[in-house]
Amino acid sequence: MVSSLYLMVVNQRASRIAGWVACFLLAIALTYSPARADDDACKRLLVSGNPDYPPYLWPNPDNPAELIGANAEFIRAVGKEIGVEISVVNDGPWGRVQEEMRRGNIDLIAGAFFTPKRTLYMDYLKPAFQGTRTRIWTLDNFPRQISSWDELIGLEGVTVINNSFGPEFDNFARENLTLRESPTLAQSLRLVELGRADYLVYEDFPAAAFIAKNNLANIVANPVDISAEDLFVTMSRNSPCNTENMRVRLSSAIRKLVDDGLMKRLLASNLEQWGQLVN
Repeated sequence: MVSSLYLMVVNQRASRIAGWVACFLLAIALTYSPARADDDACKRLLVSGNPDYPPYLWPNPDNPAELIGANAEFIRAVGKEIGVEISVVNDGPWGRVQEEMRRGNIDLIAGAFFTPKRTLYMDYLKPAFQGTRTRIWTLDNFPRQISSWDELIGLEGVTVINNSFGPEFDNFARENLTLRESPTLAQSLRLVELGRADYLVYEDFPAAAFIAKNNLANIVANPVDISAEDLFVTMSRNSPCNTENMRVRLSSAIRKLVDDGLMKRLLASNLEQWGQLVN
């Protein structure tokens, strides 16, 4: 009798404690889950991206806090399609931009490769709006041309911090290569120029643009292709404007502008604009 009563009291207390724990965890979840704004309240979206990425993105010489380039113009066109103001800001190096995205301090990134890790904190809006190709860059007097990934083994490489070149090469590099990370493309190119790195891994258009601007004619692309990856507009999972309806609206506008061939025209005009800055 005593033991039955004792067990009843213990069970009641355990149930009560379990209820308290559940309520506490629910309160924590509500506290830390991002509040979702009504789409009508999201009349302005904050966008950033990789600032070392001409002709796609680079700091405005007249206002370094702003990013300009083909991607900036494309995402503004997307905003115009859905009636949302777009501000494209320079949030610093690419690694910092991704951290700001993780925290929800920016709403969108205008140009990111797909990686499974990034899906933990941002949603990819489909379709992709541009394709890119990644190359290996070395000094023109490097002892040999790099024609395969295996030839990179044993060499000292460099790229920009938190950059990705597709899951296949990322895994190969992680397992086989010595690949240091530098905050900016300019610093990475400088390491190659000084012989402190044997090669640079970076996309073709942006690397060629920086090489031209800085008169680094002795840095050249090698025959091997690292990857051909798509660029996506992505949305922070912690953005208060990240609702299903907003994602659908953005994706529909992206598809319309891709079908219209807008990026091809924007790339041509921004390559010309970057060339004027170089010359």
